[in-house]
Amino acid sequence: MKQRNRRASMTTAVLLTMLTAVAACDSVDEDDDDGGAAPETTSMSPWPAIDVYEVPDRVRDATMVWSAEPGIDLFSAEGTVIRAAGESLVIGLMVGLDYTYVGFAASSNSEAGGPLYSLFQADTGQGPFVGTVHGHIQQVIPTDAGFDVLSCLVAVGLDVNADGEYSPSRLTNGDGQELRSSFIRTGDPLTSPAVPQPSSSPVGDDLQWQAPAGNQFGGWEIDGFIDIDPVTSGKGRCAPWAQSLYPDAPRIITRNAYARGTPPPVQTAYPGWPDGH
Repeated sequence: MKQRNRRASMTTAVLLTMLTAVAACDSVDEDDDDGGAAPETTSMSPWPAIDVYEVPDRVRDATMVWSAEPGIDLFSAEGTVIRAAGESLVIGLMVGLDYTYVGFAASSNSEAGGPLYSLFQADTGQGPFVGTVHGHIQQVIPTDAGFDVLSCLVAVGLDVNADGEYSPSRLTNGDGQELRSSFIRTGDPLTSPAVPQPSSSPVGDDLQWQAPAGNQFGGWEIDGFIDIDPVTSGKGRCAPWAQSLYPDAPRIITRNAYARGTPPPVQTAYPGWPDGH
């Protein structure tokens, strides 16, 4: 337990940089009547999602595209829960923990509290976001309790709209973000592991965020997001993959790198979620 608490503390420190970048990507004049306040939630709000997930408007025009090393099945039970967790992490960093997939907050023991106290804010007040985030599964390592996963994210192709201009989301830099998570089977009889999906999935023509309708995390506990293992972190393991997608991207992407009048291109989500929307 002490080891897990220490790991959680280290993870919080690493994620603080990412969360601060996201919070800063859409500055608002203090004299603005809206003040950049997060949208109000009511008793009729579909978020946080309890049973059926709805894609938030501020995320709808973004997509997530997954790939994996040979031999890793994106549609297996492991691949499915890895993708659901990775997409929830991205959504949480973009717009807040309240908008992540059904069951994510509970399975990852995540609580909203702002960057000084938690990995996530309940609502960042940022967005809308437009463009594409790429995720890549590098290795799935079986453990006695479940499995560990080494994966990567790169969000060079994702912008945030602020005052009518599209600026870098800054979720990651040009070399991508190294992730490492432990998935632990809980044996909870009230839930069940994610059901394996078919080996092929028809993807709609809409270039919008694809999400599962229900809980993909039943029977799993998730520990950690950012890779802090000295054996696998800080080695640039995500850089070759990220640079193959965005060879001209700078290693460090600054907040004021650009402010464009047109949104970035959006790629079709892959593999998507056959039971979702």
